[in-house]
Amino acid sequence: MCMEKIAILTVYYGNFPPYFDLWLRSCEFNETIDFYIVTDNDIDKLPENVKIINITLEGFCVLAEKKLHKKVRIDTPYKLCDFKPIYGHILEDYLSEYDYWGHCDVDLIFGDLRKFFNLYKINKYDRFLHLGHLSLYKNTPECKEYYKLDGAPCGSWEEVVTNPQNFLFDEWNGVYGIYHKHNISMFEERIFADISMIYKRFRLALNDKNYDQQVFYWENGHVYRKYWIEERPFKQEYIYIHFKKRKFTKETFDASTTTSFYIGPDGFTEKNKSATIEDVKRINPYYGEKYELKELHHMEWEEKKAWWKKRITELWGRK
Repeated sequence: MCMEKIAILTVYYGNFPPYFDLWLRSCEFNETIDFYIVTDNDIDKLPENVKIINITLEGFCVLAEKKLHKKVRIDTPYKLCDFKPIYGHILEDYLSEYDYWGHCDVDLIFGDLRKFFNLYKINKYDRFLHLGHLSLYKNTPECKEYYKLDGAPCGSWEEVVTNPQNFLFDEWNGVYGIYHKHNISMFEERIFADISMIYKRFRLALNDKNYDQQVFYWENGHVYRKYWIEERPFKQEYIYIHFKKRKFTKETFDASTTTSFYIGPDGFTEKNKSATIEDVKRINPYYGEKYELKELHHMEWEEKKAWWKKRITELWGRK
């Protein structure tokens, strides 16, 4: 069977997170995939399958304007999220040899990517996975410019790239709508562990199933959740785990040689044996339903306050 040649990009400006070496370690285990980091940072040691494209943010803007024939506005690095679906066009000179290209974040740890690409038959889809933290696109001339089609709730791509505002063009407010409107093939199953920002402990977001006793870990290039139902253990594998910019400190073990570590609300802990319920209590404790309802209500209140603050600012701005 012919194996698709795949490149995954991240464009990153500013200081890398303290756990960046663990992100690199998870890239290293995906040896059949090439990773490109577009940055002006210096990185001393890289796995063989990780490559640097050394360019400043200003240089990236110049390249984007050359490729898109538009005056782009990237006033902050966060604005780059809107450009993710367009990387295949902007950085096409680096991607010509690949069958698929993708974009990713660094607040995640990869599992066995190739296993899931094969299991869910990536070659059937123009877009594989639908969220900004990891998404892949078929590297064809047509697919490379699907972002230009109508159907994005946020408006046209021209407005997105020329306006410094953040539009979430890489997700629901952008290309997701385009792909649905034009019936372009897209794989959308939630085969990843997307950790909710609402709760202290690691819980999966949205309607994904959670358990009172559960713990997440990376082991020999795979991402797992181990959980217990009536004291019986079960294990589930994921393509990656995304922990949404949690403020973790640097790991206390050697990232370059580790083969197994837990990922929990307090960061990363080396794993030396099979996970037990005692490890859950130590790594990812459950504080009870009432506690988590309180966390949920606090988040809802904070969101309401943020909405009203934005609304008042808008109203005052009109006067």
